[in-house]
Amino acid sequence: MRSADRRRLTMIVVGSGIAHLGMFALLAANPPRLRQGDVPPIFAVEVVPFVLPPRSAPPQDLSSRPLHRRRAVGVDETTRVAPLVTPNAPAPQDDPRFVPAPSPAPADGSLALRNALRSSPVGCANLNLLARDERQGCLEKLGARAEDTPFIPPPLAKDRLRGFDEKVAAQEQMRIYRRTNIYPGMREALRAAR
Repeated sequence: MRSADRRRLTMIVVGSGIAHLGMFALLAANPPRLRQGDVPPIFAVEVVPFVLPPRSAPPQDLSSRPLHRRRAVGVDETTRVAPLVTPNAPAPQDDPRFVPAPSPAPADGSLALRNALRSSPVGCANLNLLARDERQGCLEKLGARAEDTPFIPPPLAKDRLRGFDEKVAAQEQMRIYRRTNIYPGMREALRAAR
């Protein structure tokens, strides 16, 4: 390398160094600052101190104390307040103490019509209006009809149904593998070898 080229390279390196030092001095004297406005809080958190309840006394040994019979508290029959009667209140249907009074049979034959409607599918549509034994009868009828009903497949695309069938088959293979510890492909190979 010639001395002129060496001198020019030295001058370029020295100039670059001086320029870089000047830039660093300028940045050190006036550093850039990111100015942000006041950001509203996303949510506020209130810290509530946790107060422990007072410790209860240690349990006493009750085996040394004699047992005393408690006095039974009866219902006060001498109340001066009249009972509140609400005419529109529904009768409690599931209360075993509630026994509805039998209604008198009408003379015009509407009792037969009422019983026919209650035992038909129309009466079974509102199970909460029926008595417990009538409700059980409706559920029995529904179960008996469900045995003879044909299966209606779900309205899904064929590829989706095929995917479900493949998943069921894979789960069945895994269930057999867990029970027998023979890999699914090995069973067919063992059968073919016999």
